[in-house]
Amino acid sequence: MLLRLALAGSTVCLAQPQQIEPVKATPASGIDRVAGTEASSGIQYVRLILNGTDVGARTAAGPEASSPPKLIAQCTLRPNQRYLFEVFTSFGGNPDLTFYPPWKSSGPGDLFPPRTEKTSITMEFFGYTHVKPIKRQFEIPVQTPGLYRYNTPSASSSNMEDITYYLRFLLALPTLHLTLNGQTVEFLTVPWINQIRKEPLCVSSGLK
Repeated sequence: MLLRLALAGSTVCLAQPQQIEPVKATPASGIDRVAGTEASSGIQYVRLILNGTDVGARTAAGPEASSPPKLIAQCTLRPNQRYLFEVFTSFGGNPDLTFYPPWKSSGPGDLFPPRTEKTSITMEFFGYTHVKPIKRQFEIPVQTPGLYRYNTPSASSSNMEDITYYLRFLLALPTLHLTLNGQTVEFLTVPWINQIRKEPLCVSSGLK
């Protein structure tokens, strides 16, 4: 099945993911774990989902306020044996947590990947001390507009460091604050980091 999106007067086709029985579980750490294989690409994946709390200025009650923010580690293994580690976050609501494979051209009329909206999110790390706030670029995936993905350094990214650089901050400073548009959310990341270390697919996280 193809999803058609109109962008700047052209039509972009995005293949709908075909999951091979994703397995959902909650390990003893309390982290939600979803693993599976995406059928169209053959990519194996595991997603480790940590719930957080809203500690920012938002006070309005409503559906968004009742759903916790999320910090998601996504580890994948592609058929070419390349491992990849990515981090997503949400600030509440009920984002689509389906795994979507990377964009792939569907033919001669579909030559370029869809453009993604970029935004800056401020990261703060707390523990025995804390470092000054760090503002980095995240992108909003076309298929999942309720999520923000750390934008890996590239020609289309203003970030100079890969997200694995900041994972090492969490080893000593495990309380993470993320701020977007005046809203701050907090994640206590010790069990999340520990679960990343246990996952064979998360080898490219650099954690031991």
